Amino acid sequence: MRKIIAKISVLVICLGLTGCLLKPYVPSVQQGNIIDQSAVNKLRYGMNKEQVCFLLGEPVLVDVFNNDYWTYVYTKQVNGGKITKKSLDLNFRDNKLVTINNEPAPLKEKGPVSF
Repeated sequence: MRKIIAKISVLVICLGLTGCLLKPYVPSVQQGNIIDQSAVNKLRYGMNKEQVCFLLGEPVLVDVFNNDYWTYVYTKQVNGGKITKKSLDLNFRDNKLVTINNEPAPLKEKGPVSF
């Protein structure tokens, strides 16, 4: 009888400890605008809002006090690890794209934007 209780005790302890060793599955989380690099490369100064919207979709953030300032934000976290964040800020004047700022560095030349 003691051998059976000892075996059951060891089995219960082993099963309990295996639960401590396994990490739960954590899915990758993507939030915001998932923007294709080829679409960002097509951005040009002077484009109107409709053209930009066609390329990139609706922005996540539009400044409440300035409707001409659009922000596209994208975050990704893989398996509960480090969160990567990218942001693309666009500024319009008279319905024309005048400023492109991509994090971490602003665009210095009038050409394709890397996102």
